[in-house]
Amino acid sequence: MDLGLRGKVALVAAASKGLGRAVATELAREGANVVISSRDEDALARTATEIQEETGADVEPYAADLMRAEDVRALISHAAGRFGGVDVLVNNTGGPPAGTFDDFDDEGWQSAFELVLLSLIRAVRGVLPHMHERGGGRIVNIASSSVR
Repeated sequence: MDLGLRGKVALVAAASKGLGRAVATELAREGANVVISSRDEDALARTATEIQEETGADVEPYAADLMRAEDVRALISHAAGRFGGVDVLVNNTGGPPAGTFDDFDDEGWQSAFELVLLSLIRAVRGVLPHMHERGGGRIVNIASSSVR
């Protein structure tokens, strides 16, 4: 399938394993240059190498904690510096531990808010100037089941 992504730049969060990794692999297979991110630097490096070997695409790992505003800014800056911009952003975050409403104290709710919502807002805000400069882009948000 040709999704018209050859030569585009995609940034995929939480991509060292699971759904993020699968998305990054398919974007790479479509010919995109892919920047993958997670907090686990070792797993991220292994994943980047494996996706490159499988697809032949340029895959750049960058470790970041998306709950930290400075990490989000650094990740986007790195992606834009490495490939000249960002065309596709895939916000992919895990969620807080499973539980019911009563299971979370204020700290748990604050952590969930920062991970699930605030990290997404920061990433979108960071990539929009690059997308505007390039004439557009795409943003995909994959959220934890905690959004219910």
